[in-house]
Amino acid sequence: MKRKEIALIKETRQKEFVKKIMDTIAPHMGVRSSDRVAIKINLSGSREIYANTHYETVESLIFYLKDNFSVSDISVIEGSDGAYFSGKTTWDIFYKFRYKEVELNGAKLVNLDDLPHENVLEVDTISGKRQIHYCQFDCDYMITVVPPKIHNIFPVFLSIPNIIGFVKPEERVFMFGASSSEMKKINFSTNDAFFQLIEYGGNNFVKLLKKVKPSLVLIDGLHGMEGKGPIKGSPVFHGFAIASEDPVLADSLTTYVMGFNIDEVSYIEFAYKEALGNNRWPNVIGVDPVQVKFPYRPHPLYPRQKIWKDHIKKRRNNKAWKNNDRKREG
Repeated sequence: MKRKEIALIKETRQKEFVKKIMDTIAPHMGVRSSDRVAIKINLSGSREIYANTHYETVESLIFYLKDNFSVSDISVIEGSDGAYFSGKTTWDIFYKFRYKEVELNGAKLVNLDDLPHENVLEVDTISGKRQIHYCQFDCDYMITVVPPKIHNIFPVFLSIPNIIGFVKPEERVFMFGASSSEMKKINFSTNDAFFQLIEYGGNNFVKLLKKVKPSLVLIDGLHGMEGKGPIKGSPVFHGFAIASEDPVLADSLTTYVMGFNIDEVSYIEFAYKEALGNNRWPNVIGVDPVQVKFPYRPHPLYPRQKIWKDHIKKRRNNKAWKNNDRKREG
């Protein structure tokens, strides 16, 4: 596959943050002044500011696109998972975290939940195949902006799972491999079904990535979240940013910078195998990743998360063994 560039900076000043990372990646971007640009944010927390894409980052990005690329048609889009599970609407979360102000800066604010979810995707769950519905947003260039976070199913939650906002709200849970009622019955600390969620969830997000793929990933690592993410963790003041038109590469380098092994993240593993991007970085524009690496405190489930492949392999071997026994008995 053709390798796309990736940029990494260190910066702790909010006012300089976006300009510095965009100046670094801009020569390698394919955006044009005539493009309709969408900025996909992440608002997974209804109250937790560090679970969400920061408004100041998006505001600075809007100004940068206007001033440096002469882009005039900009939309900020999201379907908030946090809103749905807290009994609110995405509009409520927009207003709470200042996103209504983007309209004062000449951008449009779009609630993905309001769009028709006419597209169908078949996903894997512990109860078998299931069809879910997702929407598309009509744009020429989509930038996804996410903070680096820990997750209870995947070790990290980055740009690839951020596309869950396009899925019909009540069906989003199926992206992780089970229904809401099934999730409540699974003891993540002891039940082997947890490993199926990691496998199915990784596969499901890769299936959706083939349908809804960002044009540029911007990891907003000024702040992150460690511990009990994706919404109940603790803030990390990290001071970095990563940008690439390859979402798999962006998520891979971010995983490394957060102190985790890339091969432990199922959606990165499957996306690379599907040739949707690269998972290694022979050349990084900007600073050396070693200078930015800061180990995040993992989720308490991390000891189980990182051995998911061993359990999947064991389960498949047992299934094959049982099938061979049946054949011999027949």
